[in-house]
Amino acid sequence: TMWGFVQIPAAATLHPFWIFDWSLLSTPEVPGCTIVLFMSGVLCSAAGIGGGGIYVAVLMLLGGISTHNAVPLSKAIVFFGAVASTVLNLRRQMEVSSTNGKAGINFEVCRLVVPMALSGTFLGVLLNFHVPAKVIVILLTCILCSMTVMVVRTAWKQHRAEEEKNQAELAGIDTEAETQPLLRSSGHGSTPSSSSASSAHACEIQSLPAGQAHLSGLHSIADVNSKVTCETLTRSDVLISVLLILVVVVGGVLRFHMHACRAEKEGSGTTGSCRHPFVSTVFGGRMEGWMESESLSFFLQHAVTSLPLWSCAGLSLYYGRAARDHSGWKVQTIFVYQLTALATGLLAGLVGIGGGLVFSPFFLLMGLEPHVAVATSSTCVLFTSSSTTIQYLFTDRIMMSLALLYGMTTLLASWLGTSLVHILQDKFRAKRSYISWLVAAGVAISAGLTLAKLVRLVRDGETATSM
Repeated sequence: TMWGFVQIPAAATLHPFWIFDWSLLSTPEVPGCTIVLFMSGVLCSAAGIGGGGIYVAVLMLLGGISTHNAVPLSKAIVFFGAVASTVLNLRRQMEVSSTNGKAGINFEVCRLVVPMALSGTFLGVLLNFHVPAKVIVILLTCILCSMTVMVVRTAWKQHRAEEEKNQAELAGIDTEAETQPLLRSSGHGSTPSSSSASSAHACEIQSLPAGQAHLSGLHSIADVNSKVTCETLTRSDVLISVLLILVVVVGGVLRFHMHACRAEKEGSGTTGSCRHPFVSTVFGGRMEGWMESESLSFFLQHAVTSLPLWSCAGLSLYYGRAARDHSGWKVQTIFVYQLTALATGLLAGLVGIGGGLVFSPFFLLMGLEPHVAVATSSTCVLFTSSSTTIQYLFTDRIMMSLALLYGMTTLLASWLGTSLVHILQDKFRAKRSYISWLVAAGVAISAGLTLAKLVRLVRDGETATSM
């Protein structure tokens, strides 16, 4: 059954969120781990990646934390960093909007990918304990290595285009005539109609130099000859996003506690699961009676599993149709974005990576300008990381004292890293390759750590599925 995918953590990995074990901060590993997390946080935020893959490795190798404790803790750390990055990006969004400058966050892309990413995360957690570790890490290693190669190629091509532009300017040649739209107009709605400019999802077409439109073959699938940048964030977007996260979080937490309570009733679970403070607060002690009935237990566990998935799917279809009808996105383009979001969510749930590890290079390869790709990725990570962090929090998986220390460290690091991207954008506006190289470095480091994890799995024969 679907809820049977949930595995009850061992007692050693349970950390009630109302208990702060401050003695953990006095261990000799904490200072060194804090320093490395800070440096990693600057790079990850500058590259627009969540950093979950890097943080997990640092927590295990330098922090002396077990895998099952490191994965939830890394999610909390990513969340702190995502908050800082998103706040800075939103502030910059308002500043450039008031001066008619180039916006950073592409909210149209956020609308397309966030619901599917949340559903993927939900499914990834369900499947976590049923997929062999080697299969997962091999898949992730292949994806990250290929993305590293493609992003490096893209950054190099951007660098070459910038050099050619500089030489042309020195020779007195007008380079503006060499620009072309990112998306080819095929006559089938590949560009937004002028009548949609006043809609809530109104977008503007920007253009890039021809040398930067090459996207390693992806253009044949995703029609990346035009770039649609949406600067509009409506109140309904905020409300719908909050409600969706609430549905996913409540569904995940209730699924976990219902399964734990049912297992206790069957004699295979942990004593006291039916009287967990969260369960008692929400249901007033009635869950124990509900889980005693096999049929009612079956229905309730199916309900809390199905509702988040159907909600995410429905919202994905709604935003996909809005992008097609109001902003001129092609169906193939929408499909590629949402399929990638689903796969990213699955990987996040299966191996504990941050969604930005895939989103940032993917957006870059799909033709978004580097600073837009980084800002949009950071915003998407805020949604996925908040969902997983809250679920881990209410299922007693986060070491709260370390989460506060490392989280605040990463918050400061992310503030600096995101500010660095803004400085690069302002000081070297034409040097898109600078930010692309940052993305390439972050993905390459993650690929290296993932490869090291694979070697460790093969060498030691580990069976854990989380990174």
